[in-house]
Parts: sequence; structure tokens; C-alpha cells
Amino acid sequence: VRTATPFPMISLFLVFTAFVISNVGHIRPQRTLLAFVSGIFFILSGLSLVVGLVLYISSINDEVMNRPSGSEQYFQYRYGWSFAFAASSFLLKEGAGVMSLYLFTKRYAAEELCRAPPSRGLLRARLSACSGQSGQFLQPGAWPRARSPSDASSDVSIQMTQNYP
Repeated sequence: VRTATPFPMISLFLVFTAFVISNVGHIRPQRTLLAFVSGIFFILSGLSLVVGLVLYISSINDEVMNRPSGSEQYFQYRYGWSFAFAASSFLLKEGAGVMSLYLFTKRYAAEELCRAPPSRGLLRARLSACSGQSGQFLQPGAWPRARSPSDASSDVSIQMTQNYP
């Protein structure tokens, strides 16, 4: 059981580091790469924890298998609530890692669309399509409104009556 103890400790250190890096990476917009790094740390933390759990299970199974056959009928064991919490924390750590990587890819794709191309030599730097719309999602008045089918049909009917001789 002592061989399994360092892995949950390493997992605890990695998840704490991932938590701090994730908060910095998702709060500060210029540090989006930290969101990716935090996802990797969450996944490594979960993998370290599952290695510890597997070592713990295998050490208990080795002890049960090496017992004499006469005393086996009186020996019973079961995993308690702490083992269930450790197994569920593995799932939560892996989910946090996947979500952090997913948020990184979503944010990175959105930033890549709005990034201006670099100027090279004699080429003039052009503005990206998103450069003047930095706060458009913060103001509901700036949101584009979809046209209803009745607006489209009234435009068509107006055009038809104006062109009719």
C-alpha cells in the first residue's frame, strides 16, 4: 500500500497547480495558452490518481491471493467511501481537463478569426473583419436582428409592384 501513496500526493499537487493555471488562463485574455497547459495538468493529475488506485487494488488483491486457503473463509474486505470518492475524483479531473482543452480550442479559434494578418514587406496591413466589433456582444442594441418571413415577402412584393408597367 505504501507504493501507491505517492501517486495521489502527486495528483493533489498537479490538480492544485492546474487549478491556479486554469484560473489565470481563463481570466486573462492574453494568457490563453495557460488554459491549454491547465488542461494537460488536469489530465496528468487524473492519470496519476488512477495509477495510485490501480496499485492499491493490486496490492490488496496480492495479499488476498497469498493467504492460506484455510483462513480464506473468514477474511472479507470491501472498499469504503474514500475509495469511491477517489474514483469519482478521477472522473472529475479528467472531465475538467477535457473541458479546459475544449474551452481553449473554442477561444483560440475565435481569436484566430479576429486576428489581423501580419504586414510583410510592401504589402499593406489590412484590418480584420472583427476589429471594429470588439464590444458588440456586450451591447444588445448592436446585435443583428433576423428578418422575419413577412419582412422578406413585403420587400419582394414592393419590388414587383415597382417594376410592373
